[in-house]
Amino acid sequence: MESYVRLNNKLAATITILLLLATMGTVNCRGEPEETAEIQIATVERGDLVVTVTADGNLVMPREVKLKFGTPGTVKEAYVEEGQKVKAGALLAKLDDTAQQLALKSAQYNVELALNELVEKIHPALMGYPGLYPDTSAALRVEQAQEELRKAEEFLKQSQYLEAAAELRLAQHDLEASYKIFNVPQIQKSLYSSADFLGTLVAPIENYPDVSRAIERLEQDIDRLAEIQRQLGQGDYQQAQAELAVAQDKLQQTYQLVKSLSGRIRVSQRIGECCWQLMSQGYAVDAATGLMPVPYPDTSTALDWLRQVEQSLQEIQACKQSDSCDALEMSTLLRMAQHGIDMSQDILSNNELIFRSGVNLKALRAYNLNIQLAENELRNAKEELMKTEILAPFDGTVVDVGVKENDQLSAFDYSAKTAIHLVDTSTVKMDGMVDEIDIFNIKEGQEAIITIDAMPEQEFTGKVTFISPFGTQLAGVVEFPITISLDPSEIELKGGLTATADIIVEKHENVLLIPNRAIKGSPGDYWVEVVIDEETLATEKRPVELGAQNEDFTEVLSGLSEGEKVLID
Repeated sequence: MESYVRLNNKLAATITILLLLATMGTVNCRGEPEETAEIQIATVERGDLVVTVTADGNLVMPREVKLKFGTPGTVKEAYVEEGQKVKAGALLAKLDDTAQQLALKSAQYNVELALNELVEKIHPALMGYPGLYPDTSAALRVEQAQEELRKAEEFLKQSQYLEAAAELRLAQHDLEASYKIFNVPQIQKSLYSSADFLGTLVAPIENYPDVSRAIERLEQDIDRLAEIQRQLGQGDYQQAQAELAVAQDKLQQTYQLVKSLSGRIRVSQRIGECCWQLMSQGYAVDAATGLMPVPYPDTSTALDWLRQVEQSLQEIQACKQSDSCDALEMSTLLRMAQHGIDMSQDILSNNELIFRSGVNLKALRAYNLNIQLAENELRNAKEELMKTEILAPFDGTVVDVGVKENDQLSAFDYSAKTAIHLVDTSTVKMDGMVDEIDIFNIKEGQEAIITIDAMPEQEFTGKVTFISPFGTQLAGVVEFPITISLDPSEIELKGGLTATADIIVEKHENVLLIPNRAIKGSPGDYWVEVVIDEETLATEKRPVELGAQNEDFTEVLSGLSEGEKVLID
């Protein structure tokens, strides 16, 4: 156990020791002078007593990762080089993702088929889809992008930058997919038409201004996410979080617009009698398109209301048979039952047109299941797409790049080949060993002062973060492994350096201190020689009560006063 002392009223770290040389003036029988006797006197002073335990070990960098691609393929590009410092979420390397993009489009197509199955079961005469309306999945992809942005914001708040960057890239993929659904040549041609009056060509007339606006908003949202990704790559996390909040608000507006333009079952105004029937039921005709929206079947909700009605009727019956049921309570129960009947009837009447066209509850549930399966396939396809990219999981330094452009990663070696070796040099720990005699003095959270053999003049600070419950025996000596996390430092350290830590197990401030060599006696009967006359070296024996002790000094609890002097052997 090692230690050191700081005195409040001295610049030096040790107690002032007065040296008195007493030369004896006598000679022996041979006429030779006797040897000089050296007597040391120490002054009792106040200071800080620090008790430490020594641990020897080496520096390690625990945040080290060998990044690999999650799928076989051809390396498209490695964006970093050895020694380059990167921020969490930065794109480090990428595979050719042509196959994954095709799989994603296929999964998207399956979602579209599943969504359209229900529509196809309705009689064609009842459908009022404009031939060039965007597909129903356009709104679905924007909705998924919203959820991914929400997750990205949560990850940013938790400083999980890799996960945030991944969600941002998925959101960008979804918005690009929705944009491509809108921005196709057929829809572009239908957006504008030109009129020729008396042979004069006038400016184009915009047929579908909302569609044009949706395309423009999607472009802006995609650019906004690209800028946030750039900020993440540069480590500007606060700005990225602020921009992400704005992006979510803007995307919500985009979603409302896209949703209004795609994925709606509509009934044409041109089909005559059925429309008058619908209008009599309260449906309004869209002035711009001449179409009336019809909701999807909602039988489950209607059945829930009917169950509530049944329960209300049972309560009415029980109330009727009870002597305590008054007219007011009976009236309330009747109103609740009537309300449930009205709600159920309204839901069922809204679905009547679709059910007459051949869609029953069993088929509806099957269609919904197909939609869920297709959406799950789409999520899996997006995950496979993300496996073609390697993102930095934390801030660090690239120490090795194991791939280059056009490298082929087969199904046998892609998971074993390290593409990027990344190390966080700012997070440093010391793995050390403590003797079994001192291990019970060590506690997690204790402060430590670390010195490195290669830099003996420099001190680093840290805290104990781990104490192994198992010791190791070597050459008859039992030692216990411990871990000390070093505090951040401006000096860039290196893994493997030999280090020594002084772990502070006790600290007593402004206490009376005397050198250990001044103490005499045994436990329970300690005493010191107090100097009462420095000229004659007259002393008196005085018992003392002692406190904490290290290798050099001991705390005096009672028996001495500040300024008194004691003899040192």
